[in-house]
Amino acid sequence: MASMSRKLTLLHLVSLMGIGGRCATALRQMRLLSARGHHVIVGCLPGSTAAERARAMNLEVFDTFHFKRGFRPLSFWHDAWLLKHICKTKNVDIVHAHLSQESWVACLGAKICSPKPVVIRSRGVVVPVKPHVFNRWMHNSLTGHLIAPSTVIYEGLRSLRGFNAEKMSLIVDGVDTEKFSPRNDGAAIRSEFNIPAETPLLVMVARLERVKGHDVFFKALATLIRDSAVPGLRAICACDERTPGEMAKTIAMARAEGIDESVLTFAGMRGDVENIFAAADVIALPSRGSEGSSRVALEAGASGKPIVATSVGCLPEVIQHGITGLIVPASAPSNGGTLKSIDPAAFALALRRLLKDRTESRRMGATARRRVEELYDERTMIERLEAVYLKSCEGR
Repeated sequence: MASMSRKLTLLHLVSLMGIGGRCATALRQMRLLSARGHHVIVGCLPGSTAAERARAMNLEVFDTFHFKRGFRPLSFWHDAWLLKHICKTKNVDIVHAHLSQESWVACLGAKICSPKPVVIRSRGVVVPVKPHVFNRWMHNSLTGHLIAPSTVIYEGLRSLRGFNAEKMSLIVDGVDTEKFSPRNDGAAIRSEFNIPAETPLLVMVARLERVKGHDVFFKALATLIRDSAVPGLRAICACDERTPGEMAKTIAMARAEGIDESVLTFAGMRGDVENIFAAADVIALPSRGSEGSSRVALEAGASGKPIVATSVGCLPEVIQHGITGLIVPASAPSNGGTLKSIDPAAFALALRRLLKDRTESRRMGATARRRVEELYDERTMIERLEAVYLKSCEGR
């Protein structure tokens, strides 16, 4: 029988090239599990951020996986046999697939192993799972346990007919509450970008993709500038460019709204995002979709900052409207697309409220910090994940 003192060998699979929310969560889990004495191995793509950061954490890395999308039998069997080799030579107890792309490799690769490792899968997207026979087979027969990082995903999974709900757990994402803290000093960031200490500062942190709602942010910011609603307002957009040319296109989008560099600074990808949050007065999160979990919402809350966000994905469960931030309604798109519609004027009004009322803003930020400490501390997350691992390995 497994005990809490048992040390496991864990193979984590990550198919992303860049960082992304799910990759960041996976890396955080790997770091914490390694610190608790488990042998953590990482299977990922060559040249990926996961490979680079895993090596920086002194983890064992196998970065020759393909993780090709679509029906690619040769690549699939390459990955399955590589997984079998790793599991055999390293005596792997758990294979944890963090995204859908590597789930079939994990499930079928584990099936040809002897002894067979337990497969744990994470489901981090709000897109409904198709309840067809193959997905039911994957879940009921090939998966040891399925983990959802937010209530909205968890409830969606449990509502699926024919899927064993006993093999599902809700383990909300966690954040490093020591790294992201109200104690951090944002003075260096304000000095770097020539923003005086008393100047109201609005911050958006997001990868450069349409789903993150940069267009909504720029329109809302333009409204605040045009109406002189918040005198002296400055803004920082810290963004991760994954597709070459996206930064230039995004800057052009902002300039087309009449927002020049005297108001809005593009900071690019930063390694000190905790200091960006520390410098801010209000965080903007105008997502138009996705948000199965939200690293920005958790990190901003841990930093003691109020957030203006949309009613997308997990955001309404992480951010309490009127208590830790403000939620702006999102509506279904009229063109039948997948991205939600957000009213930039409504978003601007919510931003204005928190930027103008510093007392309310600070009160919300302090409440957000307490809520993150209570519900979203990464140490609690990793204890719950470890418990799932150990229970899944009982009798193995």
